Amino acid sequence: MHASLYEIEGRGPDLSFDWNFNVRFKMFTAKAATAAMATLLLASQIPGFAGSASAATAEQVTESAAGETEQPLGLTDNEVPEGAKISSKQASENILKLFPLLKKATISSARFDSPNSFPPPDYKAWDIGFELREGNRSTGFSATVHAVTGEVLSVHLPSELLEKQVSDSETKLTKTEARKQADEFLFKAIPNLKEGGFVAVDERYINNAQQSLFGRIEYTYSYQLKHEGLVSEAETAYISVDQSGVVTGYSRTTIGAEYPSSKAATSAEQAQQKFEEQFDVQLAYISEERFSSRKGQKYYLGYTPKNSSVTPFDAGTLDRINSMTGEALAQEVSQEDKPLKGSVAAFIPNTGSKLNAQQAEKLVKKNFNIPEGYQLDYSQLTKGSFASPNNQVWSLSWSNRNASVSYMFMRDISAQVDAATGQIYSVNIYQRMMSGMEQEKPGTEVKGKTVTKSQAEKLAINTVISLVPDASKQFRLSSVLELDDARTFIFQRYLNGILVKDDTVQVQVSNDGTISEYYALVAATSEQLPTDVKPAISYEKAKATYLEEFKLVLAYSRYGGFSMGNSESVPVGVKLAYVPTRTDSPLTGITYEVLDANTGEWKSMYGSITGAVQVTTSDITGHAAAAALQNMVQHGVLLADEQGRVFPDRVITKGDWFTYLARAVNPNLDVYYSGDGDGNLYADITPESPYYQAVRTLIDQRWLAGADSETKLNPEEEMTREELAVLLVRILRYEKLAGFYTLPSDLPNLADASAVNNKGAVSLSIKLGLLPSIEGRFMPARKVTVAEAAQVLERLAKLQGKTDTFMSGNRLY
Repeated sequence: MHASLYEIEGRGPDLSFDWNFNVRFKMFTAKAATAAMATLLLASQIPGFAGSASAATAEQVTESAAGETEQPLGLTDNEVPEGAKISSKQASENILKLFPLLKKATISSARFDSPNSFPPPDYKAWDIGFELREGNRSTGFSATVHAVTGEVLSVHLPSELLEKQVSDSETKLTKTEARKQADEFLFKAIPNLKEGGFVAVDERYINNAQQSLFGRIEYTYSYQLKHEGLVSEAETAYISVDQSGVVTGYSRTTIGAEYPSSKAATSAEQAQQKFEEQFDVQLAYISEERFSSRKGQKYYLGYTPKNSSVTPFDAGTLDRINSMTGEALAQEVSQEDKPLKGSVAAFIPNTGSKLNAQQAEKLVKKNFNIPEGYQLDYSQLTKGSFASPNNQVWSLSWSNRNASVSYMFMRDISAQVDAATGQIYSVNIYQRMMSGMEQEKPGTEVKGKTVTKSQAEKLAINTVISLVPDASKQFRLSSVLELDDARTFIFQRYLNGILVKDDTVQVQVSNDGTISEYYALVAATSEQLPTDVKPAISYEKAKATYLEEFKLVLAYSRYGGFSMGNSESVPVGVKLAYVPTRTDSPLTGITYEVLDANTGEWKSMYGSITGAVQVTTSDITGHAAAAALQNMVQHGVLLADEQGRVFPDRVITKGDWFTYLARAVNPNLDVYYSGDGDGNLYADITPESPYYQAVRTLIDQRWLAGADSETKLNPEEEMTREELAVLLVRILRYEKLAGFYTLPSDLPNLADASAVNNKGAVSLSIKLGLLPSIEGRFMPARKVTVAEAAQVLERLAKLQGKTDTFMSGNRLY
């Protein structure tokens, strides 16, 4: 499987994904997620690297195959298969001991194989399937146990099980109080773990999604474990605890490879000297909210470590460690000042009508080689692509079903094309095979390099010039990766002579001279960039500041587990290394923060995706609804402008209310998502509408009637109090009950009861305390303000668990 995840950069403390645990970013496609770690490992070494991973190790088909042992449903036994030291029965008992709540579920399967995580680990595990049944409805999930050590590696309790457990709980733990529960659980989960055997990771470095206003409150804690007293990148743990104190999820990464000695052959002083000699910084334009798809996101000037400045040093040789191979990192001559000169015409965007699928396919075939026999078998128009979050993008794929006698091995081709401009964002060939199967070799396998580096470079440059707007002026060839079967050329974008962080193009040229991968991300516009290109802080000062903040830590650095192109992946391993890190940061945590070139502040590389929104509001102090307004800002429901204003007395529209409500369910609404974008939800809610995603969220929650392309929602209309009451009743599923309250006598204490049309909705809104009367009047025609909407949402949140339907098993996120 080949894919690219441009937004992940640097080497973080957790080097693997576990699909069964706390999948936080639902907008990422599976293909993007599998490539994330290859990108994570290489980004700090190769500027602009987008990354890809071999399908032979990345994508696994779910059916049983050679190398797997799946037992009949509902059965575990005492048999210990070859390569294991515990049976499926012991594995299930270990899970139930750690998570007794799972005794309420039924064991549905037991599978002995490599864990379903990426990169594939170097050990076997038991995957125990569970099922919850309620009438004709069932929920399936699984847990993983190390087949040799018996240690539980992954469990994530489903919401269906948790809702029954905690709905009546009055316990309300703070995040600090819940950490104690997490720490205690860690010692239960990892046998023989000693005091001081781990380091708790600061929440700034954990990918915690913003806590929503609606739904259970859940805290996530991250730990880096030690081996022989040294922190290891290969040993991590994540624990989730909800507000009632129940541990809801646990994930653990480990390796089977042996650890080298903890004694360094070189001194810390030698490593520090080399680090300071080689360290460098560069000025860059950096997005304030890298993960946000909102239009008009601003960039700021910041200093970031340059090239491999933060790559770990081998403690034995003081060579930089290549995180893909574990070998010494080759030092390429920088080509950042090399302009692009090609022999092809520059890219010309489409100015006509929106492209259809056939036109998008034709563009791809014009620029890339689609082998004979491959047929387009999938095309979908989506909105929210990372490469173009506010445009509609065609996702296309081709397959050759006759390429193999079975479906166990396939070579597929996929592409993304902007439906408006015709710009191609990605094309890749990825391989897919079942777990345990050896990779089938193509009949025309190329031996050695049949194209020279110069020829491959020329092809890559011509491709970029012809497919990327203004590429000759804005892009420079940054680096070249030499692979066994291909070369990957990485191009970096520069505006005003300054690097644009994450705006990259990647072209992989195979040995036979064909392009096997192409990714392009060109996000920044001139309007988003700061007008002053001269930073207040000098290069020398920035470099000195970094060196004051950085330190080298002797630790175990993880490498391997990934494959580039179609080559075999390097086995996972660890090396004793001197790892650069900021003071009080986890290993390599420095890559999460950059130095603002004007203020001198340390900023998160990717904005406020982690933790609560930190905003200082400037216009709510002293307001009667100040507490509710601040609560909405903290939960990401209200977004303050650049001056910190939320305009509490502004009248809201229906579209505003839809947005607030959707963000109360999912505060990360602006994080990139991929979803159908080819149909109107309502007559006035088209894929281009700013309310499209919010309305779709509410439809999924059944808080709005199902999509109807002939009906209007009128999102730009200002909302009245009576209209709000009607919508509240819809959310609570009390529409039929409201039909019983139709007389003025049903609103006995309202002086203006006769002016209310939907008396049932208003009556219930008052009785539930959501929309109280004002001095004996309801004022149904009065317009709703931002402040009043904030108060209503706060009251609605407090109703959770107190009604039969609201947020009871129907929560989308």
